[in-house]
Amino acid sequence: MQDGNEKFSRFTLLAVVAVHLAIVLPLAYWLNIWVDEASTLYTTQSGFLHAFQHAWADEKQAPLYFWIMSLWRVLNDSFFFARLFSIICTAGGIFLVWKFARCFLSGRAAAITAILFGLHPLVIWAALEARGYALGFVLAALLVHLNEALIAQGENARTKPRIAFIATAIIALYTNYYLGFVLAGCFVANVVSGRARNVVNFLASMIPVAIVFLPQALLVRSQFAINTQGFHEPVSLVEGLRLMWQHFVTMLLPAGLFPTGEWSPLAFARIWIVRVLLIAVGIFTAVNLRAVSNRTWRLMALAGTVFLGLLSAYFAVGSDLVELRHATVAFVPLLLAAVSLGFDLSAAVASRPARLTFVAVGGVILAIFFQASIVGLYPTMTKRGDWDRVARFLEASSEWRPIFVFPVYDTLALEQTYNGKVHISPGEGYFRFTRDAPAGSANSLLTETNFAISQFPTATKEVWLVTGSVCSEKIAEKDRKMIQTLDPKITDKPVVRCASCDRMVDHYNTFLSSTNRPRNICWQCLAREEKNFFARRGYSRSSRTGVIPR
Repeated sequence: MQDGNEKFSRFTLLAVVAVHLAIVLPLAYWLNIWVDEASTLYTTQSGFLHAFQHAWADEKQAPLYFWIMSLWRVLNDSFFFARLFSIICTAGGIFLVWKFARCFLSGRAAAITAILFGLHPLVIWAALEARGYALGFVLAALLVHLNEALIAQGENARTKPRIAFIATAIIALYTNYYLGFVLAGCFVANVVSGRARNVVNFLASMIPVAIVFLPQALLVRSQFAINTQGFHEPVSLVEGLRLMWQHFVTMLLPAGLFPTGEWSPLAFARIWIVRVLLIAVGIFTAVNLRAVSNRTWRLMALAGTVFLGLLSAYFAVGSDLVELRHATVAFVPLLLAAVSLGFDLSAAVASRPARLTFVAVGGVILAIFFQASIVGLYPTMTKRGDWDRVARFLEASSEWRPIFVFPVYDTLALEQTYNGKVHISPGEGYFRFTRDAPAGSANSLLTETNFAISQFPTATKEVWLVTGSVCSEKIAEKDRKMIQTLDPKITDKPVVRCASCDRMVDHYNTFLSSTNRPRNICWQCLAREEKNFFARRGYSRSSRTGVIPR
């Protein structure tokens, strides 16, 4: 029987890895790059020395992934090969979570864990990103596994696992600062173990980690200052908890990784399934409290600590740097805690048919939501921006015009995909700008807008202006204070009189002047004002021809 479970577990591991690769390899080859991946290619394209010197300043995050990628791309500098590193990491992550469950739970639990991890939409997405998220999965899995192994060994802990844990912790901190929350969770897990010796050994292990990380820690302060400069949306405990809940639910049962804000029957069903499930599990756990092992309490404490760390990051740097992609460090701890709890509670269910029923129903639900979320990742088989299409359009155009990209950061994506002979501007300042005001307002990109306008050549009559989706408001004049758009996207507003043409209109924007007096301007007058703005600077209306990525 034991041999049968072992064979089933190994077969499931191989099958999950095969299915995972069958999904991600074609997509990694086919999908275009988006601006964050273009940033990785830009930072690593000039070799290791350049990446070593500039990664921390340009990317404003832990640099080790970019150092590794600069060496990796020596073998092949294509974007597919850059993504291949992430695919190798996710395949390795499948093995690591399977290994954890096999060592501490059972063969069947290992098979289930491999399926839940390898086919999860978040892991599929990370495998297709030339960023450090997939490597973060591997490091988080190693930290949790080694920490549990050291706790289980107690006073008899061997030297090799301890050294491996210390080395992994150092690599983790140099790869992603948020993995420090996993280390904090490991400390809490040692406390929950109830053995003072474990706590002392863990703290002793952190001494060499702190010493080796000290050089980078001196730079973290500068990076923190850069990441917190400019405008940040107001933070609140309610909003922070809502954000953590959203990440928690998405990791537990995804109904699309990146919601559009529109009502979805899948998301509606998901939220009620999770609510009912959490209530039922909570009640069943309370009734069968003795069935829950200390291992499960440790893993739940670890996962909870990571989410508390992310909540603290929300208060420190704002919601922009605690999006789902940043919160991926919590996924492996949460998954392992959930599987461990399910393993403990399943032992409390005496009826085997009941256990099989729960597994079957859960499998069907997960299959539906996983499949829908994976299909919804790239419904048009393109990543955000569709920069390949933009580049092909510009290359095919017979009109010879300078190309300008806004926001400036998006220039990186077009430079990686455009093979034409026309120079792309701006040629600098890619990582310089942050928001100056609330997103969607005309002031939100004031400094960047002024910089972009200053790059326009006065002798050129026509230009291509390539704008990203963030450009929903008009480019304002640089020589007067930018007005603030209050409600540019609301169309079901009462009819008002336009302050410019004196007509009664229902499609308009409300602005605050420099004296804080509201003015209603219809969209027709706004378009005319924008045309006049460019005409005064020597550009014809045709120069406003824009290529707007989806």
